[in-house]
Amino acid sequence: MPRLGFALALLTALILGGCSFGGDQVTTSTVPIPPEATASAPVLAPGADGCNHKVPPVVQDRQTFSEAPPSPLVGSGPWIVTMTTSCGPIVIELDTKTGGEATDAFAALARTGFYDGLKFHRVVPGFVIQGGDPQGDGSGGPGFSVQAPPPSDYAYRNGDVAMAKASSELSGTAGSQFFIVSTESGAAMLEPLYAVVGHVVDAESTSTLRRIDVLGIDNGPPVEPVYIWAARLTDAK
Repeated sequence: MPRLGFALALLTALILGGCSFGGDQVTTSTVPIPPEATASAPVLAPGADGCNHKVPPVVQDRQTFSEAPPSPLVGSGPWIVTMTTSCGPIVIELDTKTGGEATDAFAALARTGFYDGLKFHRVVPGFVIQGGDPQGDGSGGPGFSVQAPPPSDYAYRNGDVAMAKASSELSGTAGSQFFIVSTESGAAMLEPLYAVVGHVVDAESTSTLRRIDVLGIDNGPPVEPVYIWAARLTDAK
C-alpha cells in the first residue's frame, strides 16, 4: 500500500476506535473511591525488552457512570496523572485550558481507579498507542461522554494525550478511551477533532512510549500485552 494510503488507513482506524456505552451505571452525587485507587503504584521489575508482561490483578465490578464524575481538579494545579504501565511510567501533565470538560473527566476517571488494570488494546507503530477501554477491544466506555473540541487550528505533537472517538461522533467527544501520539510524523496525520487532555513531557515517559511503540505490528493489539497497572492523579505543586 502506498505510504499515503497506509497513513489514511491508520487514521481511519483510529477514528473508528471509539466507544460504545453500556453496563451497570451509578449516579455521580457521591462517587465511591476504592481504597486500591489511592494506594501507591506497584514497582515492576523490567524484563529483557524493558517491559514486565505480567497480568495485573483483575478489578472486580469496575464502576461505570450515568454522567461524568465531578471534577477533582480543585485549585490551581498543575495536575499530573502518572500511569504505571508494563513498560514503565507515563507521566501526563494535564491541560485544563485546552481540554476543559474532557480533561476534568479524564482526571476523575483516574481518581476513581477506572484505568487500573486496563490494557493498551491498540498500538500502531509510529503513530499512537491507545487504551482506556474496559472491554479491551475498542468497543467500551465509562457510560458517559462529554464534548471538548480542540481549537480549529490545533496541531498535535508527539506526546499529546487525546481522547479517541468514533467518526460518527462530534468533534471533541470524549469517554474513557484515550490515545498518546508516539511520533511527530504520526501527529502530522491527525486533524483537530480529538479532545486534548494532556501532554507527556519527560524523558522517562518518552522512553516508555518507545518501548510500547516497538511492540506494535499493525493496527491492533501489540505482540505482547501492555497493561496500565495503576493511574494516579496528583497535584504537581
